[in-house]
Amino acid sequence: MILPWKYISNQLDSETERSVHEAVTLSLHHDSALFSLSKTIPELQPLYDRYHPLHLDFMDGYSNLSSVDGLKQGDRITVKDAFIEAKKSLSDDWLPAILVLHTKKSARYKSLFSKGMKSFTTKGIDARINAYKTLAKNMGSDSDLATIKDAVIVTYGKLLNARSIQNGAKTTTKMTSGKLDELRTAAMNMQYRNLGFIMDQCFETRETLCPLVFDLKTLRVNPQTVFTGKLVATGIKAVLGNTFVATDSISVKLNQECKIFLSNTIGGMNSTEILVPANIKTSIKVADFGISNYAAFRFITIVNQANVVAKYSITLV
Repeated sequence: MILPWKYISNQLDSETERSVHEAVTLSLHHDSALFSLSKTIPELQPLYDRYHPLHLDFMDGYSNLSSVDGLKQGDRITVKDAFIEAKKSLSDDWLPAILVLHTKKSARYKSLFSKGMKSFTTKGIDARINAYKTLAKNMGSDSDLATIKDAVIVTYGKLLNARSIQNGAKTTTKMTSGKLDELRTAAMNMQYRNLGFIMDQCFETRETLCPLVFDLKTLRVNPQTVFTGKLVATGIKAVLGNTFVATDSISVKLNQECKIFLSNTIGGMNSTEILVPANIKTSIKVADFGISNYAAFRFITIVNQANVVAKYSITLV
């Protein structure tokens, strides 16, 4: 008996057949990474252009599933807690990011929030939950708002989940819709095709690029937990991409004093900076980066302040 060659088997599809949660996590990571990286690596722009529409369709299907869980499986937060978290994300993360692109007086802003903030605060529970779904739909296929839209969809799913629990409904992340499974398969197949493209067109940098473009921790049974490398003098480097939660920690050791950030963009520095001293193994809580949108902030950046090469070792605890 000749067994199938493992390299022609799409692991992304086979590993997510029984878990919409895992597929959503992989898709959020892949779409966001391609959007960020394509700005500096033009070869990746066609990959983003062909993947993003499939990602949007999958996210829409996911948001419409009435029994959806959240990204954090098994989370049994109350409706009140879910609204507190959603309101904080809206006011602290999404609105500031949107206002950078569109002022309150602009037509685009008004199309996003046609009734201001009233829809999120003054109506009944179900209407307020639906306001988040409406916001995501109003964002449409706007690439500048893609990361925010993903976070809004995840928040909408958490609110639905909390509401269904309140009503005594059973919740599950098992696929219950044939249409949603088709969307999942289409997205995972395109990720597999994108992997083939990167292996061919970015062969020399594939070992660095693939862990940034694909969420390997979620995908693999035995995920990589230790990341080592070098950083040029006074250089900035995106060293890994990973899906974190507030209770996670990382262990860092450097031979030169460096700054570390957790960003929503590849190589970004838009979190609280953490200064890591030289030659001391330092434990950092992910919560210390001062971010609240863990669905979007997934990329660790190191900034070497010295005029010599820095060596680093980062362990996901």
